[in-house]
This record gives sequence, structure tokens and C-alpha cells, in this order.
Amino acid sequence: MNAHSQKSRRLVLTALFIAIILVQSLVPWLGTLPIGAFFLGASVTIITFTVAIGAMVLGPKTGALLGAVWAAYSCWHAWTSVPSIGALMFRNPFTAFIPRMAVGLIIGFLYWHYVKNKKWHQQRWYLVGLGAMSAFVNTALVLTITWISFKVMNTSFTGIPHTGLANWLITTIAGTNGIFEIIAGAIIVPLIGIPVLKIAAKNNLM
Repeated sequence: MNAHSQKSRRLVLTALFIAIILVQSLVPWLGTLPIGAFFLGASVTIITFTVAIGAMVLGPKTGALLGAVWAAYSCWHAWTSVPSIGALMFRNPFTAFIPRMAVGLIIGFLYWHYVKNKKWHQQRWYLVGLGAMSAFVNTALVLTITWISFKVMNTSFTGIPHTGLANWLITTIAGTNGIFEIIAGAIIVPLIGIPVLKIAAKNNLM
């Protein structure tokens, strides 16, 4: 395969991942896994793992791009939808963009530099860790930036009330979700990622 053909295929694959992320964002059951029947208010954001897998296939730069697409939709949706504590968090562009882009950048970098050339049976276990890490990075940065916004910056423009209750709700719900997402990432990313990575490698897309 010549360089031009490989570049074209990578562009098509990038567009495909972007399309998947947008569809997951628009269709709740495709982008989130609600488990509120078992734990009140809890849900797992599956889009995180789409960005992580895309970053592993296409590299950290494209991973950051995929994260930015997800972030742009999150920010737009937060400003145009009926306000809720969860949505109001992502009216802050720092909260929307930094964690999502970091997932693609960090997971893509770690995979391409430390995992990509290992044998598939070894990669499976590394992907367990990368899947868990993708959820941890997203949740940790969302909570950190939200905390900084409350403590350091004026966040009234987002519509979040300056009350201890709002702060407690955000950190508790997001923190609880983060635990479930870390577990889900450790399962979903190797389960889906290995077949996708094998196909990409077979077609010289990596």
C-alpha cells in the first residue's frame, strides 16, 4: 500500500470514528449505559472508550481530535439542553475539552509508544489497564477542573449555583460514575479494542 492510499484510508477511518462518536452522543443508549436501577443516578459513559480505541488505532494526535469532537458536542448540548447539574458542568469549555482531549492524547501516546509492538496476547492485558485509565483520566480531570472552577474561578456564567449542595452533588455523582466507568473500561476496551486493532494492523492502517 502506497503512502497516499494509506493516508486516504486513515482519513476515512478518522471520519468513521467521528461519526460513531456523534451518533453515540445523539442516541443516549449508544453513548451511555444507565445502571440507575442498581445504583441511583449512576451511568457509564461509553464514548470515553470509543475515543480511547480510536486513539490506539490512529495515534495520539487523532485521539485528541476525537476527544475534541466529543467535547464540542458536550459543550453545545450543555448550553442548549434543559439545565441539569450534570449538563451545567460542561458549560465550562475547560471542563468539556481538556478531559476529553486528554483521554485521546494520553491513551494514544501510551499505546503507540509502549504497547503497539507487543504480541496480541500481551496487548490484551495492557488494554485492560488502558481502558480503566481512559475512564480515570476523564473523571479525574472533570472533577479537578470543576473543583478549581468552584474554588478559584467565578463559575456563575455556567448557571451552577454557588452552594455546598451543588458542589457535593457534582463530586459525588461524578465520582461514583467514575468508579463504574473504570470497571467498564477494563472490560469493554480489550473486548472491542483487540479485534479493531487487529483489523487495522492487517490493513496497514497503524
